[in-house]
Amino acid sequence: MVNRMDEQVQQINDLFVSGQVKESYQLAKDILANETIKDGEAKQLILQHVALLEANGYANIPATTDEKVKQSVERTDGSYPEQDVLAAYIGSQDSEQFGKVVDELLAGTIEAQANAYYTMAEYYVLAKEHDKATVQYAEAIKLQPNKALYWGAFAQFLNRHEGSPYLALRLIEEAILLDGMNPRWHYIQGNIFLQLIAATKNLSYLPALEEAWEKAKKRCTAKQVTLKMDLAKSNDVLAQWKKQML
Repeated sequence: MVNRMDEQVQQINDLFVSGQVKESYQLAKDILANETIKDGEAKQLILQHVALLEANGYANIPATTDEKVKQSVERTDGSYPEQDVLAAYIGSQDSEQFGKVVDELLAGTIEAQANAYYTMAEYYVLAKEHDKATVQYAEAIKLQPNKALYWGAFAQFLNRHEGSPYLALRLIEEAILLDGMNPRWHYIQGNIFLQLIAATKNLSYLPALEEAWEKAKKRCTAKQVTLKMDLAKSNDVLAQWKKQML
């Protein structure tokens, strides 16, 4: 029984460090639901794992549905069509018109409402009101959990602004599950693994980091010049870091 528990702890850890964090969390929960598990070090490690993830919001993350949603396509400059409302405001600085357009979106379909919350999240990021941005991203996902952009953008925000890498890893996993051919999501996943390595000094995340960036590179189209440049820079930084650390 002890060996079996140790194997399960290892499986939970292996899933997590490879980016399969949803499955890691669920396996840990399923094991703990088994009333025959005896107290011991292995059980304590699983309890700590679940507690860490639930402290980072895992228990409250919305579930995706069977609804088929057309995924957003990234443009050459890295932007998305859903960002056009905010881009128009940045160009004009017309607050009244911006508010009017957002109100119109909020009065529209569920899809439009989700876009409104996403737009406001991006606005609050620019305004450096990060707590408000967090709430708006979460609302966009609640309204439309099948759109990879909302999961990916929230994960990128957390990664860029030193938010929880554990939550970011769960968010980006969902973006990849919804739209695995978008290289942006794999690139962001690699960035989150890098953040985790820096924070925890746990090199177990390194293979998944390298795999994520390799997947991003393979999925990049010829037109995605900005993302290709970002990937090249990141790989250079990683190579230098590995020389120093390994």
